[in-house]
Amino acid sequence: MIQNNKFELAINMAMTLDGKVTRPDGKWYGLSSRKDKERMDVYRAWADALIVGKNSILNDNPVVHLRYVNANSPRIVLLVRKGSLPKNRRVFQLEKKPLLFCTNQNYTQVCLELSEVAEIHCLGEEIEPNSVIQSLVGQNYKKILLEGGPTLNYIFFQQNLVTKLHLTIVPFIIGQSNLKSIVEGKEALFEFDKSKWKLENVEKIENELFLTYVKKDNL
Repeated sequence: MIQNNKFELAINMAMTLDGKVTRPDGKWYGLSSRKDKERMDVYRAWADALIVGKNSILNDNPVVHLRYVNANSPRIVLLVRKGSLPKNRRVFQLEKKPLLFCTNQNYTQVCLELSEVAEIHCLGEEIEPNSVIQSLVGQNYKKILLEGGPTLNYIFFQQNLVTKLHLTIVPFIIGQSNLKSIVEGKEALFEFDKSKWKLENVEKIENELFLTYVKKDNL
């Protein structure tokens, strides 16, 4: 287990007024403003490494390089537990190859398909968040930003690795009950009510709120 004082792990998410993180079709397009995209680049410029989940790459094919901030882009980190990824995704078109963590199960496939465009690391039978963080810290990536989906967020929260949360509130109400929130798992987080979060910053820009919470254990 890595001690939290050796690294910082921030999560960046945006949600509607009723707590949804996707549209009914499962995508996020059109819900956040240019201001949110600019603020996202500020968070990315802080980070040494940016973790992106497989589903985000497949569903959204996100732009991951900095566009609105004049700074070095963080190293992209991909977590691929099963299968592989298409080579035509934007993450594979950057000057510096992303780090890709996979398992014994898909290591051969990933190497055959992506060895030219990614630096591949096998983590064994499973991709454990602690192992990911340990590997990144060992490579001197100590400021880490996670831009995954609700399930990926859950496993990092579950292992008590998240130290900061950047949350953008966007002015929409969707209402559909089966859409995901910022963290989704089968069970409640262990002793969730004993993990206190301090509201470090609040900023209103036009119709959006930008909130930053810091885990009190790390203050």
